Amino acid sequence: MRTRTHRTALTAALAAGLITLSAATASAAPPPGTERITLSATGKQIEKGTGGPILSADGRYVAFVSDDPEVVPGDTNGARDVFVRDLRRGTVERVNVASDGTQAVGGGSSRAQISADGRYVAFMSSAKNLDEWPAPDQYVNDVYVHDRRTGRTERVSAAPDGGTAQTYDNFDMSADGRYFAFDASSRQMEGAANNQVLGYVVDRRTGTVRRVSDHIPSDWYVFSIDLSADGSHLTYVQRHPRGGRHELWLVDLRSGEQKLVNAASDGSPTNGSPLGASLSADGTLLAYASFDESTVPGAPQYTWELYLYDTRTGKTRWVTHHGEGGLAYGLLSPDGRRLAYSTRTPLGDEPVIENVHVQELRTGRTELVTRTLAGGPLTEGYASASTFSRNGRLLSFYSSSSEFVPGDTNGTGDGFLRHLR
Repeated sequence: MRTRTHRTALTAALAAGLITLSAATASAAPPPGTERITLSATGKQIEKGTGGPILSADGRYVAFVSDDPEVVPGDTNGARDVFVRDLRRGTVERVNVASDGTQAVGGGSSRAQISADGRYVAFMSSAKNLDEWPAPDQYVNDVYVHDRRTGRTERVSAAPDGGTAQTYDNFDMSADGRYFAFDASSRQMEGAANNQVLGYVVDRRTGTVRRVSDHIPSDWYVFSIDLSADGSHLTYVQRHPRGGRHELWLVDLRSGEQKLVNAASDGSPTNGSPLGASLSADGTLLAYASFDESTVPGAPQYTWELYLYDTRTGKTRWVTHHGEGGLAYGLLSPDGRRLAYSTRTPLGDEPVIENVHVQELRTGRTELVTRTLAGGPLTEGYASASTFSRNGRLLSFYSSSSEFVPGDTNGTGDGFLRHLR
């Protein structure tokens, strides 16, 4: 009887200890909060501001661009550069450099991307000394990838003769740094007579280059590309150079199948203007904004609205915030469970402020991302979501506001990180 009583007491004590331990562990998890993550190598704010910020999948590294020569020592090229900050150690390195470490000269760099593990950083640049050129054109603009482990910088968008591809608007990279998608000059890439801007995919492992915009009229051009993290799917938007409707295409890069996403029930294109496509990691979900789209009954016309397309069902959903539309720029988390977007917050007679929210797509629960030090929504400046971490618990965003962290006095845009619930 004593033994049973002793064991019962011991079990109760262990259970109480486990409950206490669990509570302590839960309380140790980072609470929702915001921190500024685009800082100089000395930990100071960047006076000329930054662009980005783009997170690695594990949330450890952030890539960003800046014109400020004080981000790292020895920056004397007078051009915009690309940097990576280790959020764990606080170190900052410049990555738009040649393989021998020489800084970029002759042009600036922009549109940073970073691989899931932070090893590869890609960017666009008009510099002429980052690669060997057969005979550099007067104007060059190409996509490069820098290996932070080996220091090697590789030009991804080279034309067949080794010259510039003259990349146009943007590019994207798969999470492992193997696949790259970009829009570029068909004259440079294929020797075409009509100089269209078309979409291409490069496999860095095999060296193959493939044109993916196969349904484009001869006088249209591709101006937006997005690649799924696993490299299996790609979207591109094509439009007429003098305006009019846009077409949003989804490509299965394994099968080669292409589907027009913004299509009416009979398959014909709508009069919408889709842009800002965002794919889930496996390419099964696609979020995009569009003006005057008519693919979803009940969605208002002649306004910018946000839509979610499911490749498995072929159905498109109109996304609202507490029943209200008018949302802009959707960013999907890698697992497709969360969607970040901007909402318009009127402030009397003042200009409309755009705040960033995250919505749980299964439950509809929303969370304000741009929560200021005062505890409420943003009241000055602007903000836009940049990237989710792999688990969707971290979201980086860009903002020109000084309301998020103490000591923000540079009066320009910075990159921030929000720890979500």
